Amino acid sequence: MNDHTVPQLPPRSQCTGCAACAEGCPKNAIHMLPDREGFLYPTVTDACIQCGHCTHICPVLRQREAHPEPAVFAAWNPDHAVRQNSTCGGVFSLLADYVLEGGGVVFGAGMDAQLRVRHEAVKRKEDLPRIRGAKPVQSDVTGIYQQVRRELDRGRPVLFSGTPCQVDGLYHYLGEHPEKLLTCDVLCRGVCSPGVWAKLVQSMAYIKRKQPVAVQFCGKLPGQRERRFQVRFDDGTTFDSPLSKSEFGRGFFGNLFLRPACHTCPYASVDRPGDLSLGAFYGLPKDAYPQEQRSGVSLLLVNTPHGAHVFDTLPLKRELRPLSEAVTGDPALSSPVKQAAQRAEFFDAYARQPFQQVRNHYLAAQLLSGSRKQCARPGKRSEKPSLFTVIKERLWKKH
Repeated sequence: MNDHTVPQLPPRSQCTGCAACAEGCPKNAIHMLPDREGFLYPTVTDACIQCGHCTHICPVLRQREAHPEPAVFAAWNPDHAVRQNSTCGGVFSLLADYVLEGGGVVFGAGMDAQLRVRHEAVKRKEDLPRIRGAKPVQSDVTGIYQQVRRELDRGRPVLFSGTPCQVDGLYHYLGEHPEKLLTCDVLCRGVCSPGVWAKLVQSMAYIKRKQPVAVQFCGKLPGQRERRFQVRFDDGTTFDSPLSKSEFGRGFFGNLFLRPACHTCPYASVDRPGDLSLGAFYGLPKDAYPQEQRSGVSLLLVNTPHGAHVFDTLPLKRELRPLSEAVTGDPALSSPVKQAAQRAEFFDAYARQPFQQVRNHYLAAQLLSGSRKQCARPGKRSEKPSLFTVIKERLWKKH
């Protein structure tokens, strides 16, 4: 290990894990490796020649140019089937169709056979469902920026969708804003630990005694606005729960296992790095398109002239809205999420104890009715017996 090169990169509390440094290293001397919390961080090896390129392209160490205020739209896909299978209004699918119909490539977060969240390239419309839908787990972008560059060098249009830090990382890796590159950053409240997610997948398999093969973090039921955590297993059975009441959702919304840098996120503002920004439009008044809101309405920010040009060509339904509605409804446009008081305690238990025990103390115990013991300390026994049975009966019911 060439330790004296490591301090050139940002401290772990600020590193977003965008991987621009690793992807751009001319000697492949930087590897993205997981830490004790399961997040990927750059590790500098002895192959480093101290050229300084990693620090030159690191978005954390290079301030972005400010953009003017974006134009704000409520938008939705007129195709109800596509919209039903999307997190919000199905706008991403129209963006992807636009690029694919032009002979281009779409890059977005998908899930592999082990349900690990990874960015991948899509070149056919029939493959779009693989990268459709929100995935709050931090995705692995290893090799993706290099693929984007190769496709651009071939003259193909490219759509890259990701978190704002990933979009900014891609631009810093490329060193320019290519004309054929369209970027869309998602309005995220933070990214969850891939390590914790892997343990939760294993926990699902343990509880159900069957293997989960597909997950929707923000699924929908017809006519309902509440987002669902939906799992399909290898025998065809399914699990469906409100996202906020699932084990993953309680940890996510409780800020227990977000990346440290998410709590000081420099992108939590209306100054976005992407040509476009997409999220759910939570700030809409209840009487604004009530029927459409039940099916899902996207918040779409148009941030650049390139984004405006593409936006004007899309066959979507749209309504111009005030920026104040967007900011009021989505904290991702105003300030980072606060760190949970028990975050350090959670990860200390995660590193030292069997995950089933961690899960019971920090995630599953909240199911107990009227519970104020929502995050009981490790080592303290629950006052109610057979917690495993309670969880299994209430959450992992057969369909």
